[in-house]
Amino acid sequence: MTLLGNIFLALATLFFFLIFSAVFVKEQPRGDAVVGYFWGLIIFNILFLACMIVVAISIGFKGGFDWISPGKTSRFLLVSVGLLSAVFAVTISSLFKHEPGPVSSVLRFFSSFAPALIPILMIIGSAILLNDGIRESVPTAVYKIPLILVFGLGVLGVGIALFNGISFSNQNTKRQLDEIASDEVSTRKNHFDNIDSCDVTKNMSHILVFTDANHDKEVRDRAVAKVKTNPQWQHEICRLLENNGAIEAFTFLASNEVEDKNLFVKPVNTGILSIAEWIKRQIQSASHPSHFYAEEFSGEVESALRTAEKFEGLGMDYLPAVREMRAALDVVASVEKTEFKCALVLDKWIKKRDN
Repeated sequence: MTLLGNIFLALATLFFFLIFSAVFVKEQPRGDAVVGYFWGLIIFNILFLACMIVVAISIGFKGGFDWISPGKTSRFLLVSVGLLSAVFAVTISSLFKHEPGPVSSVLRFFSSFAPALIPILMIIGSAILLNDGIRESVPTAVYKIPLILVFGLGVLGVGIALFNGISFSNQNTKRQLDEIASDEVSTRKNHFDNIDSCDVTKNMSHILVFTDANHDKEVRDRAVAKVKTNPQWQHEICRLLENNGAIEAFTFLASNEVEDKNLFVKPVNTGILSIAEWIKRQIQSASHPSHFYAEEFSGEVESALRTAEKFEGLGMDYLPAVREMRAALDVVASVEKTEFKCALVLDKWIKKRDN
């Protein structure tokens, strides 16, 4: 086992020199060559680990680790943890030695010496423990201290790597949240600009989308207030219901109250029928199955139904118009259709009023 251990220790030393040369001697490549450089370091460290595992087995077979612990299990665990953590620390510190990106100052300092110091200590300590003549001629502290230091540096390196990873993750999360907040501010500003610049005497329909209850309250309140600056806003919404603007009109009516409900009773029925015709046209004009999806028409249908519920009992039966809207979903298309979820909503609405 001594001969085998020394052979693999020599190989491990060779791989260490390759790692040392790449990290401390040669200039790190740039561009596409960086990928090859990183993979080279990873492979050399894996080979170094493989050799050191054989070395550790050889030392253990000779009883060279008996000083670590009297128990075989605890001894095996301590050696395994020490070896794996040490090589992991060497690998991580090698990869981050020249990393220009977000690296903690602790990892950057650790990377300045760990890729060289840890392997050197491992090789020296292993050489002493492998060879009885050397081990018997030197004080025990000569090999114990380096290997204890290797264990400590390995565990420390794992901890530093975890700290760096968590820190980077937190920074990345904060950056993403900041970007989201910035996007929200920008989006809200754009909404406000669109609302403020709208001439509600000519283009009221352009801002009705902002009056939906699902919108940000400030945006919605601002849009509703702008709509009502037009003295004839109720008549304009009725006009939209009767002139192919029902989608925008229902967006407003489903989420907001009006002053004169009687004014809207008949236009709402006309609007529901226009939604039915719009659904038919959409289905008949589809040229590919991907044009259909399960949630299609759901928003428009739900807004129309919520509006109809507000004006029920004022002299108009909306059930026939809603039936037309439901029938529109069954129109034959030139391509395969999907099952529209809003069909179930319409069926439930119709069934409730049929009873």
